[in-house]
Amino acid sequence: MRVARAASDPAPVTPSDDLRTPSAGDIERWIYAYLEHAPLSLTLREINRLIAIEAVGSARRPVLDVGCGDGFWWTLRAGDHREVYGIDISAREIAQARTRIRAALTDVSRERPFPGVEFEEIIGNCSLEHVPDIDAALSNLRRAAAPGARLLMFMPTPRWAYQGRMQSWLLARAPRVAMSLAGALNGFFQHWHLYDAKVWTRLLAQNGWQVRAAYGLGSRRSEFLFRAFLPPAFVEFVAKQLTGIYPSKLARLLPRAVLAPAVRLVQWAVSDPLVPVDSPTAYEYLIVADAAEPAR
Repeated sequence: MRVARAASDPAPVTPSDDLRTPSAGDIERWIYAYLEHAPLSLTLREINRLIAIEAVGSARRPVLDVGCGDGFWWTLRAGDHREVYGIDISAREIAQARTRIRAALTDVSRERPFPGVEFEEIIGNCSLEHVPDIDAALSNLRRAAAPGARLLMFMPTPRWAYQGRMQSWLLARAPRVAMSLAGALNGFFQHWHLYDAKVWTRLLAQNGWQVRAAYGLGSRRSEFLFRAFLPPAFVEFVAKQLTGIYPSKLARLLPRAVLAPAVRLVQWAVSDPLVPVDSPTAYEYLIVADAAEPAR
């Protein structure tokens, strides 16, 4: 699919025969659920990913979620009645995930997930960039893939930590400060792998995967809100490390009317969920790859 890019504000990727748009009702339901589960900055990212993954048609089974966390994502996608497996390296997260999906404590760089199960679809929801040995991880996932399986990966772009007005201002006037801030952000989130889409394409090919499509995620609206609400999200992230839950779960005690303004903000921010892969506003990639035929 060829997508034109405007000079001032990149045009979104428009739906075609290959892309579909979730209903407004589903999106609103997802947003309310996430705001009662996680901070607004994370809600923005996760809702954008949910819309994107529904757009490219994610409906194969069984499915493996790599880095599944607490499995909450699948409570919003329960309508497709799929056989869902998940892996993570956090015992606390896996304990929560087991209440929602079939989950196992597994390091994908050391072992094949769920030996004996062949997965039709594998999803990496911003997880594989945290794995130091990415070649071993991609190879183990290929071994776990059924013939004709598909891999859907969300990955941060190399420049995600340089986005935002403040970083743009610093890059022009104090690049060392801007680079130090970007390095601190990537260090905090433990990002081992930050490559452009072309490098990911070659890396996947080396480990048995053939990239079929790549998209960008993110608009100026979503990036503005993400940065604006990032400080409280950091506080909630630290709280979750100590308690196992985000304090945002207290929002479940609030009337829906109190959350409605935040819901409208998120709806506004994610109205253009997919952008060209080389868009300057893209903070993440969605890479779609097929399991390649083994070499003879």
